[in-house]
Amino acid sequence: MATRLFFLIFLLIPALSFAQRGPGGMAAGRAYGRVLDADKKPVAFATASVMLGDSVVGGALVQENGEFDIPKLPLRTLHLKIAGMGYTTLEKDFTLSRDMPELDLGNLRIETDAVVLKAAEISKERATQVLQVDRRVYNVEKDISVAGGDATDVMKNIPGLSVDADGNVEMRGKSPKVFIDGRPTTMSLDQIPAGDIERVEVITNPGVTFDASSTGGIVNVVLKKNTKPGYSGQIQAGIGSNERYNANGNLMVRQGKSAFNLSLGFGHGAPPAKSYNYRTDLADGLPTGYFRQDETGSRDHLRQNARLGWDYQLSNRNTLSLSQSVNIGTRASDEYQTYVSTDAANNVTGSGTQHNTNDGRYTNLTSRAGFKRTTTKPGKEWTTDLTFNLGDRTSPARTEQFNQGGDGILPGNSFQNRDSKGDDQEWTWQLDVTDPYADNRKLEWGFKADYEQSNSNMDVTFGNDTLAGAVRDTALSNAFNIGTWVNAAYVNWGMKLNARWSMQSGLRVEQNRMDAKRTDKNIDLGYSYPDGLKDIGRILFPAVYLSRKWDAPEGDLQRELQVNVSRKVNRPNFYQIMPFIMSTDARSYRIGNPALRPELSTILEVNHLLPLGDEGNWLSSVYGRFTTDVITSYTAPLVSDPNVLVTTYVNGKQNQGFGWENTIKLTLWKGSEATLNGNVQWVQIGLSQDGTDYTNTGMNFDGKVNISQKFPKDFTLQVNSDYDGPRIIPQGHTLERYSMDISLRKQFSKRFTLTASANNIFDSRGWGSYYQTPSFEQEGFSNRGGREFRINASWKFGKQDTQLFRKKSTGPTERTTPGTSGGDDGGE
Repeated sequence: MATRLFFLIFLLIPALSFAQRGPGGMAAGRAYGRVLDADKKPVAFATASVMLGDSVVGGALVQENGEFDIPKLPLRTLHLKIAGMGYTTLEKDFTLSRDMPELDLGNLRIETDAVVLKAAEISKERATQVLQVDRRVYNVEKDISVAGGDATDVMKNIPGLSVDADGNVEMRGKSPKVFIDGRPTTMSLDQIPAGDIERVEVITNPGVTFDASSTGGIVNVVLKKNTKPGYSGQIQAGIGSNERYNANGNLMVRQGKSAFNLSLGFGHGAPPAKSYNYRTDLADGLPTGYFRQDETGSRDHLRQNARLGWDYQLSNRNTLSLSQSVNIGTRASDEYQTYVSTDAANNVTGSGTQHNTNDGRYTNLTSRAGFKRTTTKPGKEWTTDLTFNLGDRTSPARTEQFNQGGDGILPGNSFQNRDSKGDDQEWTWQLDVTDPYADNRKLEWGFKADYEQSNSNMDVTFGNDTLAGAVRDTALSNAFNIGTWVNAAYVNWGMKLNARWSMQSGLRVEQNRMDAKRTDKNIDLGYSYPDGLKDIGRILFPAVYLSRKWDAPEGDLQRELQVNVSRKVNRPNFYQIMPFIMSTDARSYRIGNPALRPELSTILEVNHLLPLGDEGNWLSSVYGRFTTDVITSYTAPLVSDPNVLVTTYVNGKQNQGFGWENTIKLTLWKGSEATLNGNVQWVQIGLSQDGTDYTNTGMNFDGKVNISQKFPKDFTLQVNSDYDGPRIIPQGHTLERYSMDISLRKQFSKRFTLTASANNIFDSRGWGSYYQTPSFEQEGFSNRGGREFRINASWKFGKQDTQLFRKKSTGPTERTTPGTSGGDDGGE
């Protein structure tokens, strides 16, 4: 299906190109010339546009020697505009006729624009982070600590974000929706090389143009593309401890109407893993027994990735984009657990060891075709694209348990094999239209359709000393087929109320359906919203934004205040809803809940962006979140065996939280930049299960400090540190965690750099929790990274050249045709 789609698009390219030529016989003229500045030096890469009334009839990019050549112009009086960064726009009229179809416009002088030039100089060196009132933009290239890493290394350095031991991103205690170039993806963050990422955009409370299932906000990973003529690229390679090695390269070429980008890479790492799990069983508040488990091991990950993209300008206003990415890799783990059980008097009642192995493999393919149409009216455009994600995974695993016996329990060995396979595919179509239909008014509307199909199969067998061979476990073995549909439409209306105040309001409607079938037992599960006329409120997601701006000198950052409120939904994922059992250790299991309902949230934010002059800026956010049917985990002893804990997911009571987050970006002194982030949050969360009410209230705090300092001889030092305090959960709280990374970069030239990094230097990065219930208390912590040292080298190359694949021509002459005005017949 995908092959046919791309073949059809390629067939349409010639037809679309032909359709853009316009009336035959009209485009027969040519104008050319040279653009110079006040010092008679060429102004490279300025734009030369020819207008006929309000329509653009031709254009060209000024070459490095200042020359431009615009063919296929109509024979009549035309208007020329020359525009370049840091220069005032030059405009002049000229005439082409049958007697003079070609015209040399001579040497054209354009003047320096002091205001624009000042702004260009300020932004010449891109900052690590750009703070805006509605989002934060993190420029990855400026973060030297992620050299040789992947997207998880990037996320842990972004203020306001945190990454748990399994590589999942959190923001303000919730899981944000992760996009790649604004679209959904089946790739996990550790499959994306940091060297392929240009920037990351963090949006805490997205508007109706984004998915309603963004309760935790949106993290958009923008991959690198070339926007300048010529070619550019980068090659990176590195080695490190924990069997870390990587290589990555990208090449971007733009010539004429086409732009290509290609990236290839691979990476490997085998970091150590360690964890503990300590539990006390209770009865009437008194201990009845203890369980202690410690684990050591390693996790091996190999990734191989390739990405190819092509943008083609069908005309000045129509662009076709095609891209294809491939990610192939392996994930293996090898874990050793030791455990001991004791009674209330600390007498050993059982002990043993457990060996867990896993050899997972995955393949992810992403195909995308997009089309963008702009108009002569600034800001009016529409885009549409189709994205196809295809994934395949296998994960054979084995658990071997050696019970050493004790207190009447006979020693023995047992094993369990789990052969897991799965595949998934996702189709996403989207149409977005932006229309500034009147002065200070804008209308946005669009549609989106998303369909995801997932198949999984897990075959479990077990055996022990008393069995002759392996026996199939019918309770744990399972097979599922899951289909998910989300159809959405939105409209968003914005207007400027006066010189300082503006507002936008919108509504998004999302119909959602999930059908799941347990194919091995012919059991159907699922939900649909709305169900007829029921639950109609669960598909409506309004949002209102009000903004106030203060005056500021041109080119400076404006002070801005924004108040917004929106409604969001968080739908249960595959693992939360599927009722199959997953073993985590000798005394713990996890199972999904098919009766789980989506949670609905109303989010309120007040954001204030305050420029601090040349020293930096300060973004302060006060927010509140009110959630019904909150999805939360719940842990309780197994009814048939109280020694085993079972964790599932349930819908809790109303959850509410209020927070205050501050991000301050400062220039401490010359060559020194610091970003400080702190977030404090009050949370109340509760649930009622098995006749018991659990309600917990408390404060959460997390913060980050990122400091970068430039030294003589082109050395740069960067320190990243973070702290996450305990967070409230219904049955307890998470454990505090902290970490620090230090990196040093030496720039030997504009092209070659060498970076040395020490990551997680305290070996403290991990994730843990503490549960307190009437029947047990339990504390567990998992550290999946370990301390790591690595060295990475990077070499950049490229050239801005508008004639990259063309033969050199004689070009225009350096003379001014008699009768033309506004030229300069002075030589270079």
